[in-house]
Amino acid sequence: MKNIVIESLVLSQKTAILEDDKLVELLIEDNTNEKIVSNIYRGVVKNVKPGIEAGFVDIGLDKLAYLPLGKNKDIKSGQDIMVQVNKEGIGSKGAKLNLEISIAGRYLVYIPSNDRSTMSNKITDEKERFRLKKIINAINKEGLGIIVRTEAQGCTLEELKCDLEYLKAKYEVICKEFKLGMGPKLLYKDLDFASKYVKDNVNEYTNQIVVNNEEKYSELKNILKEINKEYVNKLILEKNKDVFDLYKVQGQIEKSINKKVWLKSGGYLIIDKTEAMTVIDVNTGKYTGSIKLEETVYKTNLEAAKEIARQLKLRDIGGIIIIDFIDMHKKEYKKELLKILSDELKKDKRKSEVLGLTRLGLVEVARRREKSSIDTYFLGDCPTCKEHSYLKSINSIIDDIEKEVMRISEHTSYKSISIELNNEVYKEINQKWKNILNTISKKYDIIIKSTGRDSISYEKINIIFNT
Repeated sequence: MKNIVIESLVLSQKTAILEDDKLVELLIEDNTNEKIVSNIYRGVVKNVKPGIEAGFVDIGLDKLAYLPLGKNKDIKSGQDIMVQVNKEGIGSKGAKLNLEISIAGRYLVYIPSNDRSTMSNKITDEKERFRLKKIINAINKEGLGIIVRTEAQGCTLEELKCDLEYLKAKYEVICKEFKLGMGPKLLYKDLDFASKYVKDNVNEYTNQIVVNNEEKYSELKNILKEINKEYVNKLILEKNKDVFDLYKVQGQIEKSINKKVWLKSGGYLIIDKTEAMTVIDVNTGKYTGSIKLEETVYKTNLEAAKEIARQLKLRDIGGIIIIDFIDMHKKEYKKELLKILSDELKKDKRKSEVLGLTRLGLVEVARRREKSSIDTYFLGDCPTCKEHSYLKSINSIIDDIEKEVMRISEHTSYKSISIELNNEVYKEINQKWKNILNTISKKYDIIIKSTGRDSISYEKINIIFNT
C-alpha cells in the first residue's frame, strides 16, 4: 500500500511517497522560487526579432519572456497573445514560452490548437493501445488534439469522457479570462508538485494522504472530490505537526543523502556526484555468503542493481551515471545484470536508458534531468573550502529551526525563545533569511531571537527558553 506524506513549511513543501513504509520518491518545492512552468498567460509582444525568429513578451514578470516564432511570422509588436511557459528563466534570461497550449488532466492532455490524437509511448501493450484508441475515437467526435497519458491504462470510456469534458471546460474559462481586461495577465496556474502527484496517482492502492497544512488539506479535498468522493476519506490533517517525524520519513531522507548506502546482504554502494556525472561504486562489504566467490559477487551485483534504480529515482539523479559493479567473468551473469538494471529503470517515469558496458567494464546509464537532485536542497557548500560537501544546507537548517519551533508550539506554552547557531550560519540567516524567520515566528506565535557562536558546530541548533 502507498502513503503520501506532505510536509508544508515556510521555506519548502516536500512530498514523500512511501510504499510499504519505504521511501521511494521525494518531491521538493522551494517556496522562495515560485514555479511558473505550465502556467498560461496573456502576454503583450514587446519586440519582434525576425533575424533570430523570436519575440520578447511581457507576461507580468521582471524579465521579458522569450518566444520562438517558428512559422508564426504574423506576430507583431503590441499584440496580445496567449502563451504557456515551458521553461523557467535562468540568470539574466527570461522564461521560454510556447504558443501551443496544453492542459493536463488525470488521464488525458488537451491541446486546443491541434487535431491529432496520440498516445504515451509507455503504453506498450498492443491490446490496451487498441482499446484506448477505440475509446478516444468514440468520445472525440470533434477531432480535438489529445494525448493519452500512461495513467489512462485500464480506464473506462466514462472516465476518459469525464476527463475530456473537464479539460474542455477549463480551456473555455481560460479563453474567457483572456478576453477580460488589458495587459499581461495570469490565466491559469498549474498545480504544485504535491497536488499534481495526488491528482495523477491517487487510486484504490493509496492508503493515506497526510498533510500538516490546512490550506493544502482544503485544496486536496477538492481535487479528491473530483476524482472519487470516497478518496476524501484517505486524507488526514495533522495541523502544524512534524509529519515527516511522525510517519518515519525524516530518517529515510537522511539515509538517502548519505554517500554510503548499505545493502541488506551486507554489501554497500558509494554514490559520488561530480559536475559532469554521478559515479556509483558497488562493494561486497560484510557479505561473504556460504557459496563460492563468483556467486557471492553475482548476488551482490543483482541486489545493487535494484537498489541503484531506487536511489536514482529517490535522489532524482539525472544526466550520465557510471556504475562500477564488482567484476564478474561469466558472460551470462553480465547479460542478466544489465537486463535486471534495465527492467528496474523501466519502472521509473523519468526516461532512463542503460547504454551498456564501457571498454573498462563500467556500466553507463543516462537518465533525463528535469530538475536538481534532492541533495542540492539538503546539502550545502563547506564554509571553509567553499566546495559542495555533505554538510547541511542553510535551507535544511532553517527547516530544522521551524520544526523545533513547531514542537515547542505544540508541546509547551513558551511564547519566546532564543536560538544559538554557528557564527557562519547565523550571519547568512541574518543577512539573507531574516524575513523567513519572521514568518516562522508569526506562523506559530512565538518570538524568535537568534545569536551566533563560534563554539557551536555548523549544523547544531541550541534552543533557550525565555521566561
